[in-house]
This record gives sequence, structure tokens and C-alpha cells, in this order.
Amino acid sequence: MSLGVSGLYFALYIHYGFFAFIPLWLKTMGAPPSEIGVLMAIPLVLRLLTVAPFSAWAGRRGRVRDAIAVTAILSAALIALLLGQPGHIGRIAMVLVFSIMWDQIPVLTDAYAVMAVRSGNLDFGRMRVWGSIAVVVSNLAAGWAFGLTGIEALPLLVALLLFLPAIVVPFLPRDRHMASPEAGTAGRWRDVIADRKLLRAMAAASLIMGSHGVLTSFGAIQWAERGISTGTIGTLQAVAVGAEIIAFWFGAKLLGKRDPSLLICIAAAVALVRWVVMATNPGVPVLFAAQVLQGVTATGAILGIMLVIAARVPVQSSAAAQGLNAVLFGLVLALSTAGSGLLWSYGVSFAYLAMAVLAGLGIVAAWPSRRPEAADAFIHTIAPQSAGENA
Repeated sequence: MSLGVSGLYFALYIHYGFFAFIPLWLKTMGAPPSEIGVLMAIPLVLRLLTVAPFSAWAGRRGRVRDAIAVTAILSAALIALLLGQPGHIGRIAMVLVFSIMWDQIPVLTDAYAVMAVRSGNLDFGRMRVWGSIAVVVSNLAAGWAFGLTGIEALPLLVALLLFLPAIVVPFLPRDRHMASPEAGTAGRWRDVIADRKLLRAMAAASLIMGSHGVLTSFGAIQWAERGISTGTIGTLQAVAVGAEIIAFWFGAKLLGKRDPSLLICIAAAVALVRWVVMATNPGVPVLFAAQVLQGVTATGAILGIMLVIAARVPVQSSAAAQGLNAVLFGLVLALSTAGSGLLWSYGVSFAYLAMAVLAGLGIVAAWPSRRPEAADAFIHTIAPQSAGENA
């Protein structure tokens, strides 16, 4: 099963490098900057409205695996319609419908992976890492491919790549084969909302990821203003991705049987230090060291919350938990990204120190509690093994 889920992650993320060129494609199609901004914001907004209900629905019916295939196929068909080069209204309508389908795929994939972790005692990090590897491969391949086909072929190439998850899905076990008979009725929101420790961990992971907003939006600008070449900037970004890959591969093994919330706390603490360092507007050697910390700050938050969900949530409620996590993450990231422009106007130091505050709040939210909670009974009776034991 581990090989199948790894293949699913690779198949899912292999189109991301190509999709990153969508603003350039829109510009080539004659879309003005105002329209490009609106179209790029649509997925962020719809994610808050549609992902949680749809993922919970798929989980209740035991159709997470099937929903991945359906949303991938529909997403491929919808983006292929852009080959007709629709006008302004047509582009907005198509992106609206496309986003509703496309936003579901990574959330459903994470939900399925968490079910696999619980069912087969698998290492989530070593499966999820293939998504990061796919992004690297995709980024390298996209520039080469568009050099041959032209940017006009983007909808066709993305559509073809979006079919890949649907091809992998039939080789994976159905949801019901991973759910224990004693688990009972599933997919209920109260199974997720009632677990306060889980909600705190979700909030902490979202705060940590949101604290990356300034770096994501203005990192390259900051470095260019320091006179750093575009080649070095690209290398700095590659170092961060490489650090994520290494951290995904070894993270669960290093965590062992410890509380996964500890991993989120470590990610928050390292993020706080990282943003304080970035606030000093450091030189290239320190920047490389700070980029290596991406393996702890980003991967720690992502891997940590997945392991918390795997440890605390019944198999059939994994999709509902993933949906709620995606909403919290999307909300915090959207706010921090939108606010990063205002923060940046007050200077580099102010912007990064504000991100350090977010990371500090993440430490408070994720701090492991010694007080027994209701959901802990579920861990010990239904899931006595941690996600990292098989590593």
C-alpha cells in the first residue's frame, strides 16, 4: 500500500510546476492584470467554502478513494476547455468550476494517506515526500516543455497530467478495506470538533504555515534588493525544497513514539528563530542556513499535523478532519499573504518579526498537554500504535 500511496502523491503533484505558469498563459490570452489577480484568488476563496463539506461527505460514504479519481477527471476536463480560449466571462466561469473540483484533490489525497497510515502502520513522511519530488521534477520539466510547445499548450498539458491520479486510484484499496468493523458510524464532524487537542494542533500548524507568508511573497524581492543574482535566488529556493524532501523522509522515524504535537512545537520554535534571523536582512551564507530550516518549519508543521490526525481521528473521519485542517490552513495563509504587503511597507524587520509572533502563537497552541482528554481514550483503545513505529 505504501508504494501505491507514494505513486498517488507523485501523480497528483506532477502537474504543479506546469500549473505555476497559468498567470503567463492568462497574460498571453489577453487577460489584464486585474483579471489575473481575481482568477488566482478564486481557488483561495472557494477552498474555504467547499473543501470541508465535500471531504466530510466523501468520508461519511467511504468514497474518498473514488472521489480522488472523479475530481481529477473532472478537473482535467474543465481545464481542457480553456483550449477554446474563452473571453473574460468564460475564463472566470471555467476557473470557478475548475477550482471547486481541483481544490478537493490534495485534501482527499491527504485524507486517504492518513487512513493508510492508520490501517497499515505506514510512514506518512516517506509517502508524502514523493509529492515534493514530483514538484521538483515538474518545475524542471515545465520550462523545457513550454519551450517546445509554447505557453498556449498549458491547458492541454495540465489536463493530461491531471488524469494521472485517476489512473493510479484503481490500484489502491477501497476505503472500507481500511476501516475496522468496530469503528462504527463515521465521518461525523463531532468526532473532530470534540477533540480540543486536535483543534489546537490544527491551529498551530496553520499559524506556522501562515508565518511563511512574508517569505513566500517578498523573499525573492528582498534578496534581489540585496544584489543577489537570480541564479543564487533559484539555488536558495531549491535548497528549501531539498530540505523538505529530506525532512519528510526521516521525520517520522526521528519522532518515533513521541507525541506528534512535539514535532509541531519544534517547527514553531525553529520558525520563530528563522524569522528573527530574516528580520536582520542577512547575507547569502546566513540565507542558505535559513533556507535549510525550511525542512523543519514547513515539513514539521505538515508532517506533524498529519501524524496528529492519524493518531487521534477514527479512520472514517479522516476526510472530515482533513477538510477542516485545509480550511484553517487556507484562512490563515490567505490572511497572512494578503497582509504581507502591508507589513512589508513598514520594513523588512517589522514584517518578519510579525511572522515570528505567529510562530510563537503556534508554540502555545501546540504545546503537548499532560492532562488526559476524551480523545486520548480513542488513541489507546483503537489505535495503540503510532504512525512512526513502522519506520
